[in-house]
Amino acid sequence: VPRGGFAFVTKKLMGKVGIPLCTTNRINMPSTAEQILEEGYADMVSMARPFLADPNLLVKAQQGREDEINTCIGCNQACLDHVFQSKRASCLVNPAAGYERELAIKPVTQE
Repeated sequence: VPRGGFAFVTKKLMGKVGIPLCTTNRINMPSTAEQILEEGYADMVSMARPFLADPNLLVKAQQGREDEINTCIGCNQACLDHVFQSKRASCLVNPAAGYERELAIKPVTQE
């Protein structure tokens, strides 16, 4: 599925219903979300999995560091597949997701 691949469906409804419309699916970078909003495809965008991949996504975007965002690859293997099996959601590109309290990553010290 291409990024923002179903935004065209939301755009068809824009102006035809009396409520703000939100689009979703494979919107995994702030620039994609901005483009969807600027081009009038939706009033809002929904992003969930991208925050598993990089919990600092918004901070990096606000600081102009989008190139540093750990991007969701849309594989669904550790997030949705786990949830559907009643397991804890995590992320293949960010294995610490969902394990923040148990997994303490510390800097290496040189001796």
